[in-house]
Amino acid sequence: MLYYKVMNKLSFILLIIPFYLASASELDITLSEVTDNLSEPWGMSFIDDEKLLITEKTGAIIRVDMKTGAKYEIEHDLNFYYYGQGGLLDILYHDGYVYVSYSEDRENGYSSTSVARGVYDEKRISFKNIFQAEPPINSGYHFGSRLVIKDGYLYATVGERGEGMIAQDVSNHPGSIIRINLDGSIPEDNPKFTSNPDWLPEVYQIGVRNPQGMAVSPFTNKIYISNHGAKGGDFLVR
Repeated sequence: MLYYKVMNKLSFILLIIPFYLASASELDITLSEVTDNLSEPWGMSFIDDEKLLITEKTGAIIRVDMKTGAKYEIEHDLNFYYYGQGGLLDILYHDGYVYVSYSEDRENGYSSTSVARGVYDEKRISFKNIFQAEPPINSGYHFGSRLVIKDGYLYATVGERGEGMIAQDVSNHPGSIIRINLDGSIPEDNPKFTSNPDWLPEVYQIGVRNPQGMAVSPFTNKIYISNHGAKGGDFLVR
């Protein structure tokens, strides 16, 4: 079931509240059911106060009417690979565009964390990739795949696909946070242009395992990520 926090629709607030308040009981929060019967919902993004987009990992993009709870599927052309932890993952609406991160079918069992952008349409969205993690890997693990837009840049988390130390290799995308312009081009101040020449141009930070949480704090305007570490090594970092 999908629930809506009436006082503030920012889902990030639910994560950050424990760090700022001693008790959730201090807030005047009302939860009400909006819709149900979703299949493996993974990401969501508000278009406005009345419309919400949801990805189902199994492959659907769902538009939900926040007032009535009515929902329907928007057609799309993403070449996704629903396997293990992969499928349609995060979704982000911004200025008339829809951004989706997903596990892309790269053939013969290989897949990558990819990001695509399409002009929003209520019936069908045609997407174009603006990022593909290289190399594609034959694994159903650790896609990461959370999206954030801040200061005109798109940030995306890319898991290390179960390959461990690949996250320390600046010449590969898996195990990193990427930063690109909204059209997929590369910002001129990314690390590639200031340090190691082998550093892939989209890579902004290395050394993450499976970062499945990322959000801009409404309190500090800083980006926070959560990382699934091995053997209880999970952490939250700014």
